[in-house]
Amino acid sequence: MAKRNGIHPILTILAVAALLGILAYTLFSGRKQRDILGTWVTDTCKVESGFQCGTMGIAATINNATYQYNNWELSHGNLILSGKQFKDHRVYEFSDTLKIKRLTSKSLVVEQNGKTTNYKKIR
Repeated sequence: MAKRNGIHPILTILAVAALLGILAYTLFSGRKQRDILGTWVTDTCKVESGFQCGTMGIAATINNATYQYNNWELSHGNLILSGKQFKDHRVYEFSDTLKIKRLTSKSLVVEQNGKTTNYKKIR
């Protein structure tokens, strides 16, 4: 193949493709980050429980005395909630990894250990 201005055409094509891939990933990740912000609840024994994802990765637990979420992050299609678990008069650090199956501005479907949970956004 002929070189043009000292740059091999295949290298130019690869560089452009890489930049487009990075741009697409950045735009998609940013949208997902914005969509996950808010308060997510599900009905558990007639009580709404769930979590809140705030800005800067801050998380909170909704109606669950055993778990206290402090942080959240998105990683490879997963929502990771981290915090403290209160059990047997002890406090344990933990993190829950929830595989995101579907995320819209109003609903979130996750899977953990083979169990699917549907959340709705209330704020």
